[in-house]
Amino acid sequence: MPVTTDSHDFDGLLDNFHEEDATKILAEGDSWFTYPRKFFIFGKDANIIDHLAENEELFIYNTSSNGDEAVSMLSGDQKFSLLKKLHFVKFDYLLFSGGGNDLLGKYDFDFLIKQKNDGDSWQDCIHTNRLEVKLNQIKSSFEYLCQLTQEYSKNKDIKVITHTYDYVIPSPVGFRVFDLFPTCPSWIYPYLMQKNITKEEDQIAIMKHILTSLKTALQEVEQNCDTLTVIDTQGTVDRNDWRNEIHPNSRGFKEIADKMYAKIKTLG
Repeated sequence: MPVTTDSHDFDGLLDNFHEEDATKILAEGDSWFTYPRKFFIFGKDANIIDHLAENEELFIYNTSSNGDEAVSMLSGDQKFSLLKKLHFVKFDYLLFSGGGNDLLGKYDFDFLIKQKNDGDSWQDCIHTNRLEVKLNQIKSSFEYLCQLTQEYSKNKDIKVITHTYDYVIPSPVGFRVFDLFPTCPSWIYPYLMQKNITKEEDQIAIMKHILTSLKTALQEVEQNCDTLTVIDTQGTVDRNDWRNEIHPNSRGFKEIADKMYAKIKTLG
């Protein structure tokens, strides 16, 4: 059966990798790879990796963390930890989930949007130059990721797979313990409201534009990197299948995971 762990114990990783017939996967990313189950340990599969781990032939080592950004995962200690695993273990795939927090994190999303004045369109509410700078930063991180994996991976034929998230729907719903008790505010809705962007259609249009721009940026990297595969997952999750503002529920994440699993099978 598949082995999925969020442990960073490298010796344990080496000890467990004895199943020669398994498809060996290293997963590094953000909350879309590690969002907690409703009851933390118990409950339905709550992220992409949870669902992928249901497939018996996949051996997944998951080192993802909530809130991680693509830029931070490719620098400092996180970069070293990632490359150490890739260098000493012959992984078939690196699954990478990054870029979402770079755009929607604290001091990021607020920085990208403008105050809405009378007569402004939703397009007028985006700092296009700032968005371009941020997207170029994310692109550089993915280009660097491709170069590093090609240079240092034990498996020179390793494939890197990433996704493009989906069109989040701004709402006041943030993280709730047991999906009942609010413990933190939502991530993007408060900033939109503070900037007087109060119409739902404007909010949705802004998010669609930002996330479509991210997809385009990742696809541009893919065109110049044989190692990278970008799965277009936008338009996948039904409006009713969001657990909160930026995370799908179990059914929504399964839709994303199914696309990723299909791509793994195709590439394999």
